[in-house]
Amino acid sequence: MTEPNNAPARKPKTFLNRLRNVALMVLFLGIGPALIVVGTVLADADDELARTGEQVSGTIVRFVDTNKASDRNIRVEYQSADGEFRYVSASVDHDQEPVVGDEVTVVYQADQPGRATVLGFESGGVSVRGIGVLLMFIFDGLALAVTIGGMFRRRSRKRKAAAVERERIHHG
Repeated sequence: MTEPNNAPARKPKTFLNRLRNVALMVLFLGIGPALIVVGTVLADADDELARTGEQVSGTIVRFVDTNKASDRNIRVEYQSADGEFRYVSASVDHDQEPVVGDEVTVVYQADQPGRATVLGFESGGVSVRGIGVLLMFIFDGLALAVTIGGMFRRRSRKRKAAAVERERIHHG
């Protein structure tokens, strides 16, 4: 005679619990691709601005250099056609070593002089896109691992249940 399975009874999943889980899954799986799209749109907008905007000389007034490549940036002062001094920030690649006081080329939008980009430096869109790619790999990898793990757990439970049933039939 076999002993009954003493495993604790599983709490039944309600519709709201399942809906919440699906919503979280969609959010986590969708955030990476969404950031990739947003980053691409931002980078494309900066590329278009670089092609069509007004070019002026700007001066690097601040360079923030940290150990993390994503935190390296410069602040550049430039003067727009309306005579006003303005500032724009740009990300600095790991192989660039700008110096405060160096001259750089700034391109700004004629009808919105505060909208500008620094030629030769990354736009913010590139960083957003990179974060999106990273998050997509992390969350999609986790989803794949959880899915595969769930498949193996279900298969194992079915095999155990079949073995218990065979044992019950054999001794019953």
